[in-house]
Amino acid sequence: MKTRRMLVWLVIMLCAISLCAVTGAAKKKTIGVLICDFSDQFQVYMMDGMKEADKKYPDIEFVYQDAKYDANTQMNQMENLIMRNTDAIIVMPVDAKASVPMVKQAVNAGIPIISVNRKLENQEVAVSYVGSNDVEAGEILMGQMAKLLGGKGNIAVLEGQMGHEPQIRRQQGIMNILKKYPNIKIVADMPADWYRDKGMAVMENWLQSGLKIDAVVAHNDEMAIGALKAAEDAGVRLFIAGIDATPEALDFVRQGKLAFTVFQDAKGQGKGAIETAVQVVNGKKVSKEVIIPFELVFKEKADEYEAKYK
Repeated sequence: MKTRRMLVWLVIMLCAISLCAVTGAAKKKTIGVLICDFSDQFQVYMMDGMKEADKKYPDIEFVYQDAKYDANTQMNQMENLIMRNTDAIIVMPVDAKASVPMVKQAVNAGIPIISVNRKLENQEVAVSYVGSNDVEAGEILMGQMAKLLGGKGNIAVLEGQMGHEPQIRRQQGIMNILKKYPNIKIVADMPADWYRDKGMAVMENWLQSGLKIDAVVAHNDEMAIGALKAAEDAGVRLFIAGIDATPEALDFVRQGKLAFTVFQDAKGQGKGAIETAVQVVNGKKVSKEVIIPFELVFKEKADEYEAKYK
């Protein structure tokens, strides 16, 4: 009888241990991270910040997914995370308007949404936004360029992909400043979709058309670098500037090839998004907005800002 009792107790204990193990595994929380494009240089730095931050939380699983700048792909990724009953989702929306249904779907499923870098069209349903004010970026960019031009001249604008939230808001900031400078004319304005090669191609077309251009303002550094390459190939010197202050752009600013850049703290946004999502899944209250300001960067401060990436 004693042996039988011991066997029974052993079985009960083994079952209890197994149950605890299963329960423990089930308790591990998951945070999904939906990124527009893993190949975009700014987003690479933003993910560096995210991954530095997520190392502090080994008890949470972080799932990173690349939409490759395709809104439908991102929709499918969101649906998969909803099916997994993910505890929170960080999303950098490919298209603010197209993301509305998928965000609603997640919120209706009880999954909190944190937007990063780009606001959602229905931002009010998200628990927080971590990023910067893109109107401010456009105003800083155009404001400094207007000073370099002495308040007059012809400018060309390289825009991000049409319909993207930063494209809309950065252009709004540029136009806000131009209202104060009636002697600065936009003689060319085209999207280059955030990419260097497209920025280069658009700039080549402008130069070949014989347009008189005194300066180029680009919605990001990648397009600005593309414009710079085209201008150098054509033997043309003019003011060119962009937004982000990536290490490569800072090097061109240091050399005097780019007039300046506007720093957007990619790693800071990434870290902030992870920290905010972790607070949310742990039941803590978070701010509706975590705003990280843009900063103007000249040649003299290029080294200081480059050190932020190390």
